[in-house]
Parts: sequence; C-alpha cells; structure tokens
Amino acid sequence: MVDINKINELTQIMGGQAQSKPKAGEGTGGFDALLNNALDQTQAAEGDTQVSGLGEIAAPSFDLEDPSSIVTGKTDELLGLLDSYVSQLEDPNVSLKNIAPMLDKINANAGSLLEDTRFLGEADSGLKDIATQTVVAARTEYEKFQRGDYLS
Repeated sequence: MVDINKINELTQIMGGQAQSKPKAGEGTGGFDALLNNALDQTQAAEGDTQVSGLGEIAAPSFDLEDPSSIVTGKTDELLGLLDSYVSQLEDPNVSLKNIAPMLDKINANAGSLLEDTRFLGEADSGLKDIATQTVVAARTEYEKFQRGDYLS
C-alpha cells in the first residue's frame, strides 16, 4: 500500500503539470506505466493532427432538356387546354364568366410557347410549324372571346 503522507514526495509541479517520480527500487510496470503510455499516445495523436484543405467539389450533372422537347411539351399542354376550352364552350351549364380564367391561362401559355419556338433549329421546322399554328389558334380564340363573338 502507498502511504498517503508520501504522495507529495511522488509529485513534482513543473509548468503547471504534476508529474510523478518513480521510486528507485520500483519497476516500470503496473498501472502507472499503462497510464503514462496512454497519455503519451494521446498527446502524440493530438500533435499529429493535420488539417488539409478541401478538395474540389464536383458540381452535379444537370439533365437539361433540349428546346424541341420543351416545345413539344408546351404544345401538348396548350392543345389540352384548348380541348378543355371547347368542351366548356359547348356545355350550356358553364357560363362565359367561368370560362374567362381558362382563356387567360391559354393566352399566357401561347405566349410562352411562342417564345420557346425561337430556340428551335432548322431540323425542327415541322415542330415549329405545329407549335406556331397552335399559338395562332389559341390567340384567335382569345381575341374572339374578348371581342364578344360568343355572346348570344
């Protein structure tokens, strides 16, 4: 057993740290050796810490749509809206006042489609013709409705 009164003889304060002095006849084994070994490994690991800068971060790849697929989708959507508009015009239970918001949407979509047809190349001339004809039909219906052609 260690005598409590001899603890002060074992510790020496150096630079704010307490270090123990091994006694002359004591071996280097035991708990003290294991603790010092663990402390040395911890201090070595803390001293070896290196911080490296961030490497290059690759941007995610984007799946960009080509102009022809955009125009095809918008043309299809506009044709669907025109079809729904015709169905509502033929229905006597639907008032013209209820149809007006749909026609505003048709007009807006026609404008957007017309803008997108500018980006089509010569290879897509057939698609450009179809899209342009769809825009003309939509704008014609919009003008007819605004002019009052469907009032009875």
